Amino acid sequence: MATKWVDNEVYFGPDRRRRDAGKRWGDRRRLNDAGEPPPLGALLRRLRVQLLDLSTASDRHRAIQLANLAIVEAERKHLPACADAVKEAAACINAGDTAGADAWLTQAVGAL
Repeated sequence: MATKWVDNEVYFGPDRRRRDAGKRWGDRRRLNDAGEPPPLGALLRRLRVQLLDLSTASDRHRAIQLANLAIVEAERKHLPACADAVKEAAACINAGDTAGADAWLTQAVGAL
């Protein structure tokens, strides 16, 4: 079963909600809910979609957070060309240049 991911203002990661009766007071968690981050290609696609609306500072902050996660994942997978392209895209996002950021992200996808 595929893990669902949550992406909102407060939390980015696997969906930890359970549909069972829940935990009783004093019970410890025995299951580690932390999972693997999404694939790098999915992160880059999500970041490109995020570029469509960077009207507020919080939108830009969120895009930068996704870019940082993509950079870490690319470096973890030993893809330096992809990581460098995402770093350049993050710099463009900080400068407000969405067209430049999209071009760099396209190059990052090509480096996968």
